[in-house]
This record gives sequence, structure tokens and C-alpha cells, in this order.
Amino acid sequence: MFKFKKKTITAFMLVCTLALSAAGCGKNKDGDDDTTSDLGGLTIDVTDTGTGTTAIPVDLPDVDIDEVDPSTPEAIAEQERFSEYLYDAFIENATTDTLTLHYSIAYPENYGIDDYAITFGDADLSDEGMAQSKKETEDTIKELRGFDYDLLTIEQRFTYDVLYNKLLVDIESYDFDHMYEPFAYTSGLQANYPITMAEYKFYKQRDIDDYLGLLEATPDYFDVWLNYEREKSEMGLFMNSNSAGEVIRQCSDFIEVPEENLLIDTFESRIESFDGLTEEEKQAYIERNRDLVINTIIPTYQKVIDTFTELKDTGKNPLGICNLEKGKEYYEYLIKSKVGTDRTPEEIIELLDDEISEIMIRYTTAAYANMAAYQQYYTDMTGFYQGLDNKETIEYFEEAFDEEFPDIPDIDFTVTPVHESLEESVSPAFYMTPPLDEYKNNSIYINEGSDSSGALWSTLAHEGVPGHMYQFVYYLSSDPEPIRTLLNFNGYSEGWAEYIENMSFKYYDGYADDIYAEFEEINAKLNILVSARIEIGVNYEGWDLDETRQYLSTNGFNADVAQELIDYVVAEPANYQMYCVGWLEIEELREYAEACLGDDFDAKEFHKTILDAGPCQFSLLKNRVDKYIVKTAQN
Repeated sequence: MFKFKKKTITAFMLVCTLALSAAGCGKNKDGDDDTTSDLGGLTIDVTDTGTGTTAIPVDLPDVDIDEVDPSTPEAIAEQERFSEYLYDAFIENATTDTLTLHYSIAYPENYGIDDYAITFGDADLSDEGMAQSKKETEDTIKELRGFDYDLLTIEQRFTYDVLYNKLLVDIESYDFDHMYEPFAYTSGLQANYPITMAEYKFYKQRDIDDYLGLLEATPDYFDVWLNYEREKSEMGLFMNSNSAGEVIRQCSDFIEVPEENLLIDTFESRIESFDGLTEEEKQAYIERNRDLVINTIIPTYQKVIDTFTELKDTGKNPLGICNLEKGKEYYEYLIKSKVGTDRTPEEIIELLDDEISEIMIRYTTAAYANMAAYQQYYTDMTGFYQGLDNKETIEYFEEAFDEEFPDIPDIDFTVTPVHESLEESVSPAFYMTPPLDEYKNNSIYINEGSDSSGALWSTLAHEGVPGHMYQFVYYLSSDPEPIRTLLNFNGYSEGWAEYIENMSFKYYDGYADDIYAEFEEINAKLNILVSARIEIGVNYEGWDLDETRQYLSTNGFNADVAQELIDYVVAEPANYQMYCVGWLEIEELREYAEACLGDDFDAKEFHKTILDAGPCQFSLLKNRVDKYIVKTAQN
């Protein structure tokens, strides 16, 4: 039966979609302002006006839009067999561990799931365990090949393609023994465990018992991954000392004040608001949770600190993963896995270089044409977005973006500050993806301790509407095939949110000069583009600190951020590409559709096409856009 690779960390990696914190983002560290262009902390001199680019019309794609669902008895039987297979696969995968189940389905009993173990899942990382996992993936590929593709419905074929292509990428992961990093900066277990457990919603009393059972199971689960880190150390694959020091700092912050720990504070508030319990029952739960946090969770995090302190200086590679044996091949796998693109690293490098060049030309052109406003911009920017209410801003976006995006159902959402103990560890903001049967209730978290907490305009568009929250609600409300809600395609999701973030500036009405919106957009784009270019330079081309500084200074940027960027991209290889290449893939699809359709292009219909497809690989998304283009052109 269909089972996805469980090599990575269960649902800790599945429930948060983050607003990426670009190193060097925002004002420079001493708070000084310049009248030179300070593009998100990256400084450039205006030296050339350049010229813009003109879209070149292209031929319509050659795709068949007259496909119909086969309806012979043989086809209907095969469609029913495939539908049953997908549903069974969903149930099997959703029940692999309690976190995946809880964050996928709020009320599993409605799906016939009544009996399940309280577990973080089977993370068997032995040679035998990994061989068995690989065989299961290969068997699943064979199972899919056993269906008659031509007899499936059009939508079933799309689901088949999404699953099949994902499995082909999954199978590649087994070639890179112990190169996966479970304790990375922002995506690691130590960073995501507190958030995931603090946001574990109690829909019914059993959820409370499941949650406490997971707390009890935490030490054994962490031990699996700490043993994995010891094995990485013995193989010369342990992280560098800077990254290890960051893990130690994050864990130390989390357990610094045991009695005020996040998991104590949040549990008490959830229990107090839970209906159906007596005061005695509530107090008993609160006392049990406090005991587990202080005597189980905090010692577990202390064990992480002790282990990483012991292993801190055993890493052999201080820089990018390309310096490891098979490191470049692993990076190529990460691009396919994390981003969902077919582009090679070399093609991505060319894409980034070209885009940076075009944005710089656009920037210098706008600056020279509006020199007085350009010089005033860096004085005025400290006052942008001040005094905005987070929830009201998202509600404003719901109306402001209405003409360009399809409707979604009415939803409830909260915008909440993260706990103080997490302010130094998590991104400026993140959205918690809801279960498929509770998609109308949503949570966004804001890190008020981050450097960029004062400029949340674009961040709230990224996380809220029409970014992550909007995209997930739209898709979940469309009654998708349940198995697809378990699949992560971060290039699609983060690319969409980054695409939205770049659009958001034109809707802000508080700028002293309209040209500021363009400067803000350019600023944001350059931050992510340059960060992504350095990430691939370090992890694929092997740049060191001097080469990174040289790249920044030669191209007119502030080289002071070089070390900070290197520290992040070494710890999180390919993460910037999820945001940057994901956005560029969607932007390129839009430009392609506009070139094909001209005046017939409609932004709302284009966005609907992207959203209807749901999270997937970009090659498959392009096929959907091709069909939208041809259908529109023929009408």
C-alpha cells in the first residue's frame, strides 16, 4: 500500500509555513540611515540608468483542452479502484504518527479512524530500516504503474502525476546517507517542536490525552535523532560549530525559565477554555502537564544541549554542502525535493543572475527618474507601516485584493505573538496549516522580537490574505483528494506567498510618494534574489567568506552581511530557493500567459488556475497554465 518516505521528521516539518527572515533584511544593525540606496540592508550605488525590457509575444502552447473523462464500464471500474486506493493511502499515511493525524484531520472518527497509537512514528534509521523504507517506496511506484492511466479521469491523472513524480524524487534521497540535517536553524526539530506542541488544538478530550502521551514519548523520539547526529559525527558529516552553537542557544532559550515554559503557559490557557471538564479535571490535567514539561521535556532539551556541546567541534566542513562527498548531487536532490522545479542548479544560477540584473536596471531607472523622491525615501522609510493592527491589515487585504483573486469562504483567524522563549529562534512570522476538516479556523504567529517585526505589511500579505492562509483555505475548501493534503511542495506554497508579498506594496496608501511602492518592491525582491544567489554560490559553487564578500561588494551591495548569510545558508541549504525560485516560477508563468493572451489575460483567472491546481511540481503547474491559455484564447 501507498506509503510516503518517513525519513524526515514527521509533522514537525509539515505544519508551519514561514515568512523567511533574510539575513541583512531591514535596517542596518546600528539603526543608522543613509541617503544611498539601502536595499534591505544591501547597499548599492546608482551608476547606470539602463533600459527596460519588452515582452515578446509567443505562440500558443500545443495542448489538448478537449479531453473528456472516459466513461466506459472498464474506465469507471478503474476510476473507482484508483479512488479507493488513494483514500486507503491517505488513511494509512495520516495514521503513521499522531502529529500527522492531528494536523491533517481534526475529527478522525469521521473518517473511520477510531483506534490509533500515540506515537511520533517509526524513525528506523538503521541500514535495515532505510533499506525497507526504500523498498516500500519502490513498491508504491510499482503499484501506481499498475493502474491504467488512460482510463482515469482528468483530475485523477493529475493526482497520479503529482504522486508519481514525487515518489521518483523520494527514491533519490536514499543515495545520500546521513546528509539530512534534523536540527537545522529554522526547520529543525528543536525549533519546530515547541511551536507544534503549543499549537496542538484540543477539539475533544481525547486530544488532551494524546497530547500528554506525546510529551511522554518525546525523550525516546529525540534520542533517535541524537543518535543519528552521533553517527553523522563519526562519518565526518556533523554540522559546523556555528550551527551547533545556534542549536545550543535555541534549546537554552527554550528551557531558561522552566516554570514559565511555553508548553506550560499555552497548555493552561487551552485547558481553561476547553468545555466539558470539571474544575478538578482541569487542574489534574494542568498538574500532569507541568510535571511532564519540567521533568521530561526540559531534560530532553538539556540532553540536546549536552550532545551538541560534546559534538560541537567534530564537524569537518565549515562551508557549503558541495564540499562533502556527493554534496553537489545532494544539492541537486534538494532543489527537486524542496522547490519542485526541473531546473538544474546551473539554470537557477543563470535565472538568478538575469533577474538581479533586470531588477537593478529597473531600480536605477526609477531612481534617476525620481531622484528627489529616491533620496527622501530612505528618510521616510522608518515611518512606513507604523501603528497598523495586524488583524485589520489582513482584513484590508481581503478587500484590496478582491478584484484579482477568486473568492474563498468566510474564515476565522487569530494573529498572535510568539512566546518570548522563541523570539530568537523562529522566523518573523508563520502560518499554521489547519486540518482539512477545520480549514475555516486559522492561526498566524508574529515574532515581535525579530528585527523585521516593525514592518509587517508585506509579511501579513505573505502569511495571511492572499498569501498562505488564503491559498490553503482556497485549496482545502475545494474538496481536494485527501492524499494531496499530506504532500509538501514548499516551492509552490512559499513561491505563491513570495509572489503575493511582492504585490502587496502597491496597496499601501500611506507612502508620501507613489514611487515608494516600487522602491519597496525592488527592495524586497533584491533581498531574496541576492540571498538566494549567495545560497547557491555557497552550497553548489563552493563560495567561501571572501568570495561571498567579493560578490556583494563587486555588485554594489553591503558586504557586512556576508558572514550572517553564510551561517544561515550553510545550515539551511536550498531554503532560499523555495521562496525565490518558487516566486520566479509563478512570475514566469504569469508573464508567459500575458504574452500569449495579451488583452485577453485576466489576473483573476490566472490566479484561479494556479490555486485550483493546488501544491504540486512546477512542470505540472505549467501544463495547467497551458490549458488555461488555450481555453481562453479559443473563447
